[in-house]
Amino acid sequence: MPKEAILRLFDNQNEIMRLNLSPINILEEMAKNHTRKSNIDCKFYESASDVPDPRDISPEKKNLIIFDDLLLEKQNKCEAYYTRGRRSNVACFYLAQNYFKLPRQTIRENTNFPQDLKNVNHIYNDHVSSDMSKEEFRTLCKTAWEKPYGFTIIDLSRKKEGGKYRAGLDTFYTLN
Repeated sequence: MPKEAILRLFDNQNEIMRLNLSPINILEEMAKNHTRKSNIDCKFYESASDVPDPRDISPEKKNLIIFDDLLLEKQNKCEAYYTRGRRSNVACFYLAQNYFKLPRQTIRENTNFPQDLKNVNHIYNDHVSSDMSKEEFRTLCKTAWEKPYGFTIIDLSRKKEGGKYRAGLDTFYTLN
């Protein structure tokens, strides 16, 4: 699908949620009506052992890998993407329900999860304490997580004044 169509979905996500429409159904319907040939290739794997090594991924393409429901499997392949995936032009998302069961030095340091207060405090101590108060960080998280499917971003590649903290993709948090 063209980027413009996907952007329209993001621009209208509040209306889609208000009308209780299924984003998946909307995407499927849009895809049926889309006739332009795409060069996007999607692959799905049932287990972590089926996922190719990041060295086998072409760095000539933009690559995205989403790890979902792999928390109980060996994390070696997933960790390889967080340590060597950048060389293959791979961006990673890891969907999991528990921050602390993931390997800290590879996956955990580079992912985001909605958290309970204990985990928010650990994330604060690991990544945020030099930039803002604990109460301010809790407020940021609460604000982001109040929205359905809301999330907080801590972009460790940015400075605190330059978008390091966000509620969702488009709301930059300005430090007091």
